[in-house]
Amino acid sequence: MPKYNVSIEIDYKAYHEDEIEAEDEAAAEAKAEENFYNDEYEDDLRMNRETHDEHYDATEIIPKETCPVCTKTYSEDGEAPDDYFYKKVKTFNESDKVIHEP
Repeated sequence: MPKYNVSIEIDYKAYHEDEIEAEDEAAAEAKAEENFYNDEYEDDLRMNRETHDEHYDATEIIPKETCPVCTKTYSEDGEAPDDYFYKKVKTFNESDKVIHEP
């Protein structure tokens, strides 16, 4: 049975209200942001959290094999390199150009 690597991305939304004493609205928002980053709202936000969006992406894990002779790595998903089966010949020897008939 093949194996798959699944990446999971889930976006959450959470709503929370808090009464904060401050000099003005900007200071109250700054205090709320500080409380958020200090995890003071963590439990309340976790209880009120809703799943907004989710995405799952699976890709098959294709095993790779290493050639014991040339130590190159090959996998089934891609084409084998040109030199996998035969080595390309760049030039012929002079004796190979002549065809001998019996």
